[in-house]
Amino acid sequence: MRNLEAIETELAAAREAISGVKGTPAEVYSRIVGYYRSVRNWNRGKREEYGQRVMFQPDASLLASCTPMVQEETTEKTITEDDSQYAGTELRILLFIRPACPACPSAKTAAGKLGIPMELYDADTNEGLAEAVRRQVMSTPTAILLSSNGKEVGRARDPDAIERLLDVTEAV
Repeated sequence: MRNLEAIETELAAAREAISGVKGTPAEVYSRIVGYYRSVRNWNRGKREEYGQRVMFQPDASLLASCTPMVQEETTEKTITEDDSQYAGTELRILLFIRPACPACPSAKTAAGKLGIPMELYDADTNEGLAEAVRRQVMSTPTAILLSSNGKEVGRARDPDAIERLLDVTEAV
């Protein structure tokens, strides 16, 4: 059995080994006020807020039941008259929101101004989260404009951009 003196000797040796460890400082970037910036350059208040952030982890059983959809290059696309694949199609919009999202009410209003059928998905429900995962929606609000055959025509993540989806619907 070890005595207190032996334990103290082992701790001193471990402290000595740790003091000789050299490493390279890691540069951490995170989103702050709409853009990415090195955390070490943030002010003290923002660094403290960063330390309190919690990463969202959806239920693993829910993720296992979802199959990710392959995202096509359609973000912010404007349809022109030569885009015959969309001519005469009935458009609809999928809007992903959360009750706690401060921008979601104005996004809902903006989507309503488009004058096309809208399906609302609450990302806090199991059904809404499953659809968000399937459609690779990473934040709320997110509006996805779909043609009648279900093909993604455009995507917007804020009320102003959602209103610009109107340009796409007028061209069809």
